[in-house]
Amino acid sequence: MASTGLQDMNQLTPDNGAVLDLRELLFLTAMQSEALERTMTIVTGAVHGKKVGGIGEMGLVGTTQPNCKPDFNSTNIATQEKEWDLGQWTVAEEICYKDLLDTIIRMSLRKGTDIADMTGGEYIDLIVEPLLAKAIEKMLWRLYWFGDKTALNASAGGIITDGIDTDLFKVADGFFKRLLAITAADPSRRTVINANTETTYASQKSAIRDAGVAMDIFESLIYDADMRLRQASDKVILCTQSMADALAIDVKRITGSDLQWESMFDGLISATKWNGQEILALPRWDEMIASFENNGTVVNKPHRAVFASIGTLWAGVESTNLLAQLKIWFSEDLQANRMLAKDFIGTLIWEDYLVQYAY
Repeated sequence: MASTGLQDMNQLTPDNGAVLDLRELLFLTAMQSEALERTMTIVTGAVHGKKVGGIGEMGLVGTTQPNCKPDFNSTNIATQEKEWDLGQWTVAEEICYKDLLDTIIRMSLRKGTDIADMTGGEYIDLIVEPLLAKAIEKMLWRLYWFGDKTALNASAGGIITDGIDTDLFKVADGFFKRLLAITAADPSRRTVINANTETTYASQKSAIRDAGVAMDIFESLIYDADMRLRQASDKVILCTQSMADALAIDVKRITGSDLQWESMFDGLISATKWNGQEILALPRWDEMIASFENNGTVVNKPHRAVFASIGTLWAGVESTNLLAQLKIWFSEDLQANRMLAKDFIGTLIWEDYLVQYAY
């Protein structure tokens, strides 16, 4: 029985002197849900198929009335209704103790008949469970932003890198797919990034850094947005690191000054202000775009920026927590340690005019 995703532990042998205690192992990557929530509004208790209704603004009022007795109008109040479309993700992992006998992990195993049961032990408690929880958080980044129920590999006419299982994206439609639908229905909600249409990796990278390009894009992103978005108290620009770098280069080139960035959530987000507008750079986007949407010649839309009200980007989850409960147990019959987590999630952009998408 092969362990799932644990083969790298074979590099940590008990006698190599590299690690003397499991508690000394460092987790190389740390995902924090606070970073995810900084880019969207989490809605717990969402239900698949449930309609969500809302009330908007009242129409125009206030007319001249020539008579003493006024004419009474029935001015409409705008309403809208959208529907949650949730899909279920499942994480199911299994560990067999025999796969770990030649590694440092053996030092933490029980003895005798109980050797197979690793629940409550150092390996699962200190290594597997925390890393699996972080992997699930990384999965949420992928699904909430890059999810696509009709995902296809590049060789099949889609955008997903060949060799990557498209089922990893098919749980639910993510924000990027919904933003594309909004800009297709209303082209005014799109700001064009010509560098994305270049035909090589190198030209895509260099074109975004040409003098004035990045500043023009960010200016257009802001000035072309709906006035209701520009007045929103929670408006923010979310962008790839490539866009942030290009803007920083442009600002330095033109003004001679550096943009001041604040690193947040262990570097998962960098924040700055430009022309009074908050900008959040998300290198996680760049990492996922390059990995997931690469056809071998170019990357699909490597440069992206979303100007939005955070309050209109809804990330739905059926449970009451962002991170579903992770269950871990030992199967006596199978003599294996199993881990399971599952939940229903989906996205919804509540008010289309509160987004402006540059790609």
